[in-house]
Amino acid sequence: MKTLTEQQRVTIFATLLIVSVLLTYYFHAVLTLGTVFSHFFYIPIILAALWWEKKSVLVAIFLGVLVVASSLFYRPDILTLNDYGRALMFVVIALVVASLSEQLKGREREVERERDLAHHYLDVAGSLFAVIDADHTIRLINRRGCELLGYREAELIGRDWFEAVVPEASREIRRQIFDAAVASGTAYPGVRENSFITRSGEELILAWQDVVLTDDDARPIGIIASGSDVTDRIKAEVELRAAHEEANLYLDIMVHDINNANTIALGYTDLLTGALEGKERQMALKLRSGINQSIEIIQNVSTIRRLHSGEMAIRPIDLNAVINAVIAHHPGAAITYEEKPVRVMADDLLMEVFTNLVNNSIKFGEPGVEIEICVEEGDETVEVSVVDTGPGVPD
Repeated sequence: MKTLTEQQRVTIFATLLIVSVLLTYYFHAVLTLGTVFSHFFYIPIILAALWWEKKSVLVAIFLGVLVVASSLFYRPDILTLNDYGRALMFVVIALVVASLSEQLKGREREVERERDLAHHYLDVAGSLFAVIDADHTIRLINRRGCELLGYREAELIGRDWFEAVVPEASREIRRQIFDAAVASGTAYPGVRENSFITRSGEELILAWQDVVLTDDDARPIGIIASGSDVTDRIKAEVELRAAHEEANLYLDIMVHDINNANTIALGYTDLLTGALEGKERQMALKLRSGINQSIEIIQNVSTIRRLHSGEMAIRPIDLNAVINAVIAHHPGAAITYEEKPVRVMADDLLMEVFTNLVNNSIKFGEPGVEIEICVEEGDETVEVSVVDTGPGVPD
């Protein structure tokens, strides 16, 4: 509702006073009647009390004096105590309404102070805050929200939220989510990343969350939403992911090339080992050992990369088949294993785990070391032990 200006109030009040004076003259001087018309005087008195509080008492006194003086001047024979009582009633009504008006305006000022304080808190916040009515109209948005979206507050208030700042591609589905939240009284749970379009047409990504706004009867009437700018973080994550994928590509190429070189070197080393004798053969064996270490390092690098890339999926694996495959890769080792058909939840690195354990037993054990692999089933777990007769690794 539009509020009257002070000039409009004065104009209306002056008009009512003039009408009151004319009515007094007409009823007393022309019609020679009593004071029945004076009920009209309550209108300017009440309006003056609502607009200017206790100043309305002066209006009441003026109108009361007007009624009594006019009666004395034009018809002193009809002046009664009722006229004096009516004049007094004007003053009483003015005081009562003025008091109520002061209380009402005091409460309005208190509400305005609380509202201004809330606006201040919202304006100094580092996140966007907005109140969106059930009809998608923007009722309130804080200063940070205007800065992020590139608008002045007056340009957003009253506009359709989805038409103003939501990308067209996701506008309809997000409007449906909003309507469903208002209809059910339950907002979309948790924090989500939503895209918005600024005034300049740039994409803005906000970590978004909202709650349903209700009236005094607990009926949903809109949404209170907040969002923190995560655009730079998202872009950095995308760039980092791209750089990570590029680094993995280079690493895969490097591992492939080194493995090819190691395979060729290992082949020539085996030829040398078979052709040489004595000290030269021992040197060739050391060369072969160094190449094997290089192969092992490359395998470890590949394993670490696969672990960090999240490529390993947990799935049911035949543990018995894995252990038999590891034993088959070490035909010269004395390995004892009692087969048990057991399936476990693991990833593809399980074989490498057992391969490393067996390699360590062979590498750090004495010549002729014996290795025993045991599998024990529990209620929900499987325990696998790899035991050897070597001296072990000192603490």
